[in-house]
Amino acid sequence: MPGNHELWFRPGRGLQLRGQERYEALVAFCRERGVLTPEDPYTVWGGAGEPHLIAPCFALYDYSFRPPDVPRDGVIAWAREQGILANDERFLVPDPYPSRDAWCAARVALTEERLAAAPPLPKVVINHWPLRRDLVRLARVPRYAPWCGTRLTEEWHTRWNVSVVINGHLHMRATDWKAGVRFEEVALGYPRHWKQERGVAHYLRQILPGPPRSEGDAGPKWRF
Repeated sequence: MPGNHELWFRPGRGLQLRGQERYEALVAFCRERGVLTPEDPYTVWGGAGEPHLIAPCFALYDYSFRPPDVPRDGVIAWAREQGILANDERFLVPDPYPSRDAWCAARVALTEERLAAAPPLPKVVINHWPLRRDLVRLARVPRYAPWCGTRLTEEWHTRWNVSVVINGHLHMRATDWKAGVRFEEVALGYPRHWKQERGVAHYLRQILPGPPRSEGDAGPKWRF
């Protein structure tokens, strides 16, 4: 599941492809190495516990994770009032789509079509960006939220028999429960955030078979 950094186009550095063409090259690169991508048929987890459908997604963002009184055409200026401007504005080129919003809408429509047609097994949905606005908790840079997802995905976990949703992007590892569905933010963060003495096991998360929801899971369970 590519994130924004994998999609960056920086002239003179690395893969000189932009937008959809860059994404397709990344998919081909992963397929050559046996890595499941959002363009491949969903696969069935046959390990311990109940079978689950593994559904990688690429849904992008459309700046809708913003306050209701901030219009789309004013969201960049609103973020810059607090010195926030994502590097995506320079490096994430949406070609051939006219905007990142349009690319996001196309990806959401494609993914919804695939999820609706998938077998009725419980699903593990995986996307780089969070699927819900209320999972974006950025105390130091709250106005970065518009680059963190789309409200078009906020009900995915209740529409298609989803057991677990996995995302990264925020660098704030946590476990949340919404409508009985487990949400796992699994980003490792930056090296300066790692506590080497805890060992690698502290930073790994078992997704399946998952734990049952307990009374103590009403709020986020932070994992630093």
